[in-house]
Amino acid sequence: MKIAVLLETNFSGGGSFTHSVNVCLDLKKTLKKEDTLIVYTQFKNNYEILKKLKIPVQLFSHSLLDKILLKLSLNKFFRCFSSFFNLLLSVEKEIFFKKFDLVFFPVLSNTSLCLKKINFISTLLDLEHFKHSQFPEITFEEYKYREKLYFYSLKKSLLVITSSESIKKNLCKHYQIRKDKVFVIPYTPSILFKREKLSKNFLKKYEKISNYLFYPAQIWGHKNHIVILKASKILRKKKIFPKFIFSGRDRGFKRYLQEYIKKNNLKNIYFTGFLTSGEMHYMYKKCKAVIFPTLWGPNAIPPLETWSYKKPLIYNNRFEDDVTLGTAIVGDVRSPKFIASSIEKVLRNQYNKNFIIKGYNKLQLVEKVSKKSYKNLYKKIALLK
Repeated sequence: MKIAVLLETNFSGGGSFTHSVNVCLDLKKTLKKEDTLIVYTQFKNNYEILKKLKIPVQLFSHSLLDKILLKLSLNKFFRCFSSFFNLLLSVEKEIFFKKFDLVFFPVLSNTSLCLKKINFISTLLDLEHFKHSQFPEITFEEYKYREKLYFYSLKKSLLVITSSESIKKNLCKHYQIRKDKVFVIPYTPSILFKREKLSKNFLKKYEKISNYLFYPAQIWGHKNHIVILKASKILRKKKIFPKFIFSGRDRGFKRYLQEYIKKNNLKNIYFTGFLTSGEMHYMYKKCKAVIFPTLWGPNAIPPLETWSYKKPLIYNNRFEDDVTLGTAIVGDVRSPKFIASSIEKVLRNQYNKNFIIKGYNKLQLVEKVSKKSYKNLYKKIALLK
């Protein structure tokens, strides 16, 4: 069996990149010796990362014709036109010439709309575009784009991968996909985080900061950083002054947070921007706890990473993913009072320490299920190819 993975997410893409790399590693572990796996990516940084992980990888670039095909591929009539004239992307020509059995998309893209000769497996990360009216990062145009992409690509896919049963249920109903076509493979924590020599500037900024709560997320509106700031304001009245480190790129919401911080004279809040794998390892290892009040889901990778570092976790109480009672401090993450109370418990060491043990044990179970799911996926592909 020959599988080509199309990794089209940049290394600074947060959770989607972490997931993509994990998929590459898990496929490599699952495939047999006689099988072939090659990852195709158009980003040099991705190429270097995968080379270090000893994953076969090849750089590609889009020609001008490729870019036109990708741009117009959402149009149904143009897809018919390009099919009639057999217009292929350069990367598909190469993959087809090398006789690969299928293409694997860790994250769906317009490339899936252009494939004509090769079967593919698609991944649906979430259905949060349904909440387009709640946050500016998902416009109505973005909603329509995703709907066109998903309705076409999911039906055309050989198989569909998603990370939770709740997503599977909703996608099967909404996109009219057969249940036996959808595989649930849970997320696993990033394997990229590791010890590395850190820059003097980084250490100068952060090595003296201790007892901080870490929020590993890009600065989107739906990540709900604002509830942490409101909680900090509540705690200040009790003479409690927590420290927070917010990692990740600014996605247009940082200015609003900074204005709130300035207006309310809040202290000890640090924005790091993008962090390397070694810097992420440092932040996780040194933090007092991880706080993750995101309003989107239903699941995420950081809770798993938190358990791997054996740190307490403050999280939502939706219970749609791997976080269950007894594995984290859970509650309404829209409530500044809940967040403030949870932070106080962590800082005073008044939380149930069994959360750490149960969370770590849950992680072991999740990784075991993921491994088994990939083996079942392999068997399914072997039958279908």
